[in-house]
Amino acid sequence: MASAEEKNAGLDSSDLSLIKSIMTDSNSAHESVEKSCSMPGAQLSDKQTFKNREGHVVHGFPVLVDFRRLIQLAPSLAALACDGTNAMIPGISNRDLLHAVVGLYDVSLSDMTPDVLYSSVCDKWARTIVLVRDVQETVEDLTKRKATRRNLAKKVDDEDQAKEEGEEDKYEEEEASPSKFATVYSDTESEEEEEEDDEEDFSKGINSFIKKAAERRTQQKVTETVSQDMVGIENRIIGAITFEKKYIQKDRVIHLTLLSVRKRYRKFGIGKYLLQQILEPEVVGHYDAIVVHADNGAVDFFQKFGFSDDIVLNSRWSELAEQFTNCTLMAYLPAFSGHTLLSTLKIPGLEVFELEQQFNKWKEKTTEVYQQQVSIVMRMKHEIIELKSMNEKQNELIDTLILENERLKKEKLMIEKEYLDHRLTTARTVAYGSDKVNDNDEDDIDTSDLISGLQREVDLMDLAIKRERLQSLVDSDPITKSKFTTVDESQYMSFPTTRNKKQGEPYDHMKDAAFFYDVTEQFKKGMKLDPQIKGSYEVTTISKATLTDSYVEKYREQIKRMKEPTLIADLYFCGGLEHPERLNDIIKHGFKEQDFVFGEFGRGLYFSKYPSKAAQFSAHEKILLVEVGLGNIETVSKQDKTRKSPSSPEFDSIITPGRLHTSQGVGDMVYNEEYIVYNISQVMPLCLISYAGT
Repeated sequence: MASAEEKNAGLDSSDLSLIKSIMTDSNSAHESVEKSCSMPGAQLSDKQTFKNREGHVVHGFPVLVDFRRLIQLAPSLAALACDGTNAMIPGISNRDLLHAVVGLYDVSLSDMTPDVLYSSVCDKWARTIVLVRDVQETVEDLTKRKATRRNLAKKVDDEDQAKEEGEEDKYEEEEASPSKFATVYSDTESEEEEEEDDEEDFSKGINSFIKKAAERRTQQKVTETVSQDMVGIENRIIGAITFEKKYIQKDRVIHLTLLSVRKRYRKFGIGKYLLQQILEPEVVGHYDAIVVHADNGAVDFFQKFGFSDDIVLNSRWSELAEQFTNCTLMAYLPAFSGHTLLSTLKIPGLEVFELEQQFNKWKEKTTEVYQQQVSIVMRMKHEIIELKSMNEKQNELIDTLILENERLKKEKLMIEKEYLDHRLTTARTVAYGSDKVNDNDEDDIDTSDLISGLQREVDLMDLAIKRERLQSLVDSDPITKSKFTTVDESQYMSFPTTRNKKQGEPYDHMKDAAFFYDVTEQFKKGMKLDPQIKGSYEVTTISKATLTDSYVEKYREQIKRMKEPTLIADLYFCGGLEHPERLNDIIKHGFKEQDFVFGEFGRGLYFSKYPSKAAQFSAHEKILLVEVGLGNIETVSKQDKTRKSPSSPEFDSIITPGRLHTSQGVGDMVYNEEYIVYNISQVMPLCLISYAGT
């Protein structure tokens, strides 16, 4: 039963059986011929005629030669040859034939030295097709040229003078020397006994050949009539081509290594004929490709015969490129029909069958490549989806943590406020009794009652100031708000004026004493909280800020315009190190843009909750305490020295990991955090603290 592919190709089982039987008989016959006649060469066809545009005609017959076997088997060829001779061309020594072919290549291909040419022509798998003229035709041609040569006798004699002494009878490479075969071929000429070498030297006899060729040329000049014994193989060869059979990546490749036509016989179509012989499977055998390293000037010649110089295509034969330089790698791919052993069988549909087989093989490889490409694309797509999903989850987690952090901060402020309220109530109860506290919380404390308990009043004022400051940070409900004293607008400042004090009086000593005590305790507590501070520090002096009413009013208006006007905090200024003289001016007239710090997180005013960290950016043993309207705070961790404001108008300030944590990478990030504001109206100086270590 024939398969589907056989049916599509027009073949049935009987056709395939016929093919197999014919191939078997053909192989058997071929083996018997090889056993009976094992000559390393043969004449390919009858005499060929070549003609140029001027009408000149030359004839020659092609001979296929395996020079390696021809030279190595020379002693036994007489017994093996069918015709009983031991010469490939009657009357011509096999070595002379080899020297003549190499000489033709040498005078034509000047870039290649004779030792390379001998190696290429006599390679294990190398074969050479030589076009040789008939002896009689050569004699007639030489006779015709004799008249012309007489006119140039002097010039020709100088060119044909042979070297007779001082050289060994085999080729030795000489630097910058003329071709040894220059005197053999006139259209472009040393001797001792051959020496034995470890490897066979195919150039043995080269000098003898050159000497004989020179003698023959001399005889041709001096005699009136040219006879056949004066004609050598160098006069009869008109062209040659050498190729090798190789396997590259399981492909059968014909490597065309050498091609040359004698100069006077060019433009006769001889090169075209020789190349066509290589393209014939009957001559070179079945092949998958023919590869040639063409001289740059011969690229157009090979392209006319279907050779391609496509770089991607020829990359399959890249291992052959190491042998040649200054050449273009080209390849010829045969058609599906006429290049196999089955081409002699006239079976309908055989070419279609072979074409379909090649197409199916291409289809399988293409499908496999496409599957690999799709697999890579799909895996990359899914990887991107996973990364995108992971990024979204991380963003959600960050947003959740930010909201939770804000909630905890508000809860902390509420707890602190309730705790301070409890302490304030307790202190008032101890100082004045419970009745006085419960009667009216909004009444101001009488200064006459405080004279008898000054020390207790200091503590009381400390708690009252903290309570009033915290009340502005939390949004209280009506129930909670009723528990606390209503704050007059004039008391929005950190130091509210007392009703029984005259407005023109610069200081309220009791209130100032409580303020100084609070500032001192906060400073000492902040120093102790930092684990990196080993010693202890004491406040020596405190210079209270004396700001103008216009500055204070401007500060109040800015606080009202903030997104979160209730969030206000006492912080330490992280600046003044470069210009310590500005500190005294700041507590008198407030901040100016010249006080801005150029830090890793932009140009602005930097502040810290901890005096130990702010002191590292301030003047020696001086630090500025300020009240800062933080408002809606943006959390920033990425450094940007060009930043001049929060990333969005929705934010009033930013909080960062701090310059110390970023640059040094040591310590708890909580103690290194820095708040940054970019508007001087959000900051009101409180006092300048002077301190000293103990």
